[in-house]
Amino acid sequence: MGGGQAGPLCVSNERMAALEDSQYTLGEGPCYDAFHAGRPVHAPRLDPIELMRWPSFVGVANEAGIGAAFAYPLAIKGARVGVLTLYQAAAGELSAAQNEDSIALSEVLTEMVLSLQDAAPVGELAAELEEAVTYRAEIHQAAGMVSMQLQMPVAEALVRIRAHAFSTSQSVGVVAADIVGRRLRLANDRNQLQGGM
Repeated sequence: MGGGQAGPLCVSNERMAALEDSQYTLGEGPCYDAFHAGRPVHAPRLDPIELMRWPSFVGVANEAGIGAAFAYPLAIKGARVGVLTLYQAAAGELSAAQNEDSIALSEVLTEMVLSLQDAAPVGELAAELEEAVTYRAEIHQAAGMVSMQLQMPVAEALVRIRAHAFSTSQSVGVVAADIVGRRLRLANDRNQLQGGM
């Protein structure tokens, strides 16, 4: 995770993959907060209080049957490379032992990611990390295409892609693939939006 690049490198199952992808699609959630704050984020109850913090993510997590989420930054000496996100069906805080294990696992994962990259040729991304970046590269390619088509900044085009993905209950990756494959062209509704204000 870094800048606009974000996406799961590894997930335990398809339901968790969908939740992780939803954080990228929505641009909010414990993963984002943990990465930017550089410290663990615990949400032992995805309730109305957390709904104020992550309005879209909480709804998606609740629909997926998730009652709590915990995110641990993968960081060493101030450098952040990602986040370990854990979910549980029941609401409730982690035990002290679970929290300690999660911190230890995040340290191991940080070392693993850095050692994978350390073994790669200079100037190249480690092959094991390439797939996640390739997936996100298609999203940024789609954002560039939408930017040109609709004459708007790339950041705004990415927001449009995320909004379309959310409104159609698709992942950002699926929408991006359709845009790049020229199976989808987002409408220029900018004037309609401005006229309605």
